[in-house]
Amino acid sequence: MEEDLTGRWLSELLASDPTSAPKFYIDRTREALFKAHRGGAGGGEIVSAYTKAMDHLIRSLFEAASRDYIDRFPTLSHRCALLAQGGYGRAELNPQSDIDLLFLHVWKVTPFVEFVAEKILYALWDSGLQVGHAIRSIAESVRLGNKDMKVKTSMIDARFIAGEKPLFMNFTKAFDDSFAGAASDRFARSKMEEYRSRHERYGASVYLSEPEIKEGEGGLRDIHTLLWIAKVRWKVLHLRDLSDRRVLTVKDLNALKGGRDFLWRVRNEVHFTSSNHQDQLTFEQQEKVAGHLGFEGDDKIKGVEAFMRAYYLHAAQISRVTSLVLHRAMENPELDRPKGQRNGKEIRPGVSFFRGILTITRPELLTSDREGLMSIFLDVQRHQAEIDQESRELLRDHVSLVDEGFRNSEAPNATFLEILRGENRVFETLVEMHRCGVLDAFLPEFGRVLCMAQHDLYHIYTVDQHSLKAVWEFERLRSGEFREELPLLTQLAREVDKLDVQFLSILFHDIGKGFGGNHSEIGSRMADEIGRRLRLNVDDREQLVFLVLQHLIHSNTAFRRDIDDDEEIVKFARLVGSLSNLKMLYLLTASDIRAVAPGVWNNWKGSLLEDLYVRTARVLEELEKGEFQKADNRSKVQRIQNRLKRMLHGQIPGEKLHSLLHGMPDRYFLTTPEGEMSFHFKLMEQYTGQGVISSVRHFPEREFSEMAVCAKDRPGFFARVSGVFASLGLDILGARINTREDGVILDVFRISHLGRPEVVMEDGKWARVQSTLQWVMNEDVNIGRLVKESGRRLLFKSRRAPRVPTVFHFDNHASEDFSIMEVYTQDRVGVLFSIAQALFELGVVIHLAKISTNVDQVADVFYVTDEQGKKIENKDRLEMIHQALHGGLVKEYERIAQPAG
Repeated sequence: MEEDLTGRWLSELLASDPTSAPKFYIDRTREALFKAHRGGAGGGEIVSAYTKAMDHLIRSLFEAASRDYIDRFPTLSHRCALLAQGGYGRAELNPQSDIDLLFLHVWKVTPFVEFVAEKILYALWDSGLQVGHAIRSIAESVRLGNKDMKVKTSMIDARFIAGEKPLFMNFTKAFDDSFAGAASDRFARSKMEEYRSRHERYGASVYLSEPEIKEGEGGLRDIHTLLWIAKVRWKVLHLRDLSDRRVLTVKDLNALKGGRDFLWRVRNEVHFTSSNHQDQLTFEQQEKVAGHLGFEGDDKIKGVEAFMRAYYLHAAQISRVTSLVLHRAMENPELDRPKGQRNGKEIRPGVSFFRGILTITRPELLTSDREGLMSIFLDVQRHQAEIDQESRELLRDHVSLVDEGFRNSEAPNATFLEILRGENRVFETLVEMHRCGVLDAFLPEFGRVLCMAQHDLYHIYTVDQHSLKAVWEFERLRSGEFREELPLLTQLAREVDKLDVQFLSILFHDIGKGFGGNHSEIGSRMADEIGRRLRLNVDDREQLVFLVLQHLIHSNTAFRRDIDDDEEIVKFARLVGSLSNLKMLYLLTASDIRAVAPGVWNNWKGSLLEDLYVRTARVLEELEKGEFQKADNRSKVQRIQNRLKRMLHGQIPGEKLHSLLHGMPDRYFLTTPEGEMSFHFKLMEQYTGQGVISSVRHFPEREFSEMAVCAKDRPGFFARVSGVFASLGLDILGARINTREDGVILDVFRISHLGRPEVVMEDGKWARVQSTLQWVMNEDVNIGRLVKESGRRLLFKSRRAPRVPTVFHFDNHASEDFSIMEVYTQDRVGVLFSIAQALFELGVVIHLAKISTNVDQVADVFYVTDEQGKKIENKDRLEMIHQALHGGLVKEYERIAQPAG
């Protein structure tokens, strides 16, 4: 491959056609390298070959320009050295990398230097390359480098390409001398500050959902920083020198080089397929790269998730090894400690503590008392310490001690449970265990989800990081951080008497992921095995298994079921079984949701979860006391109606009120909060039988507004109203559809504030809703076209998301009166209208809708009947509904996703 790219034919081509030869050569080079890359060539192999090809091109251009000038002006000065800088200087060119050149002259710029530089630069620019350049003397380079660390950094990687080599050697000596004395410390500190700020700028995590291959944490720039500082600290030139200098073990060096080669291969693929300098691994790119690099999915994990797991594992190793080298280059704890306290205060033999840092001073401690290894982390928790970098590496080197015998020993298990029962810093301690590899070795089931990606916009963390973050969220509740915002959760978190079981349930709730099938069931079996190993008693183990198995049931019931229905609450209470289970399940659910991603938890979701908890707790207390009796619904309706009569006496004429009360279906009184009923009845009393009227109330503390709409029923009414909301950019959270005996409907919609209460609560916005409703209901308006036209600019998020499959579930057992239909599909403008309209056309009547959106996925739940008000139980009818809805939604998605033009 290299012989083909650097052969004589380039010189001959330049001589015959100097204008088009460079571009032809670059295109041919990239074609050859792309073929080799897709054939399985390693990242370093392609990077090296492309760099050599560019060397050959630029050297040939330099020689051709030099000959041309000398032929014209043989007696003038010809001294010039052409150097590669930056990534090109490091010989690390990916297919779309920039080319950075330095034209080095002696005292001042000569006509020869100007001529050669112009010839080379225009040839490269005309070829489509991004080229940075500088024309300087040695003295100017050193002087500018001392003023500007970015310039100095680019020159630290300078490499000779063509021209006068002695000039380059003089430059190298002068540049090396510029690091004498305190200058090397200034440079190193500057690079460390840049290293930290860059991490903050690019997300401060290896595990970002759309990572930056070059600049992000664990990216290629981390390795560059390591080498820059190593060059001035230890005078090394290459990564391999770090092993020779015993800065790194051979194992860590290989991990670093392996990670770099992997990132190079990924970056090569992105550059080849995007044909531009693209370094962010977007969702769209991830799917393409995974396929082209040979990552295949199976029934347990998608190919793209396998690829991203490999990416995170390599990036995490790069981050770890880089941190270790930079620590060894920059840190000198001896200087910070008073004489006589060089190892800090000894808290037990072989372990010391100084200024928040815990150090293992006797490495033999790990082998002489291997079961005491877990006690190191108990020390970390008790002393609120971090483990120093060298001790962390020592623990990683001894992680093989945590074998099956260790995991089944009583002492380590007892110590681990003691950590979980601690007053604070459980999260920080588990994170230290995770960093050292001890947590994954001690709990290999948890280790299976290490760096496991979930390819969607909803889960921005890997499974292991999400689970640890959920532990942190629970500790924040315990600490009282949200005592004003979330008083009930705070109180319950502080009342938990089985902290070890609560923490284990949070840590293990997703360990079944990555095995295919139902991750809750798989995880519960794993939790049972781990509970036995940890020597939990039977009751605690059963509770742990229950929490992991049912960790989604609280949110699913709150968000997707009618929790105003007493029957639903009783059913949920019987499933939960006890107040203890309910409390711990509620805390697990809240911690889980809060740890998914910023913005996923909101007051609306919090209020639904709290409502379900409070209602269920009341039923469980009655069940435990033996006082629970199934409600007499008819008598209950009459009691509610009597209370409403007294409340509305004098506000609505008696005869009219009687008619309104007895015209509403019983279900309205059984499922509507009494505090809202007077509001609804006053609205209905104003309705004259013509057009449509509405009224709105705002609940900013719960992040929604509620709009009641009253009108004569007509086919497809709910679909038309949902279309109006969609056309005005409003998102429905839920809707109740009530039809009186006289055919007047009262539909109650809850509209999300979407974090923009000032917009949703705008009076003008609701006036537009009302006027649009009137127009749509009174005129023959094509509501589908209205939604399409008004939402055209918003049809797709600016950010391309992974494709969410469209899935349907029908349940004819959960409700006595209704068929429950769940729809999961890609979020987009007007999706609720599309579903509602399709159901109307299929003769399906919607009585209740609950809408939930998880970033890029909607989960819409509908309580439905046929046109006669009966459940839809015929299998052929259900299949017809499924096929019609599925086909329509998929077709609509494909239409929207199709690029314009």
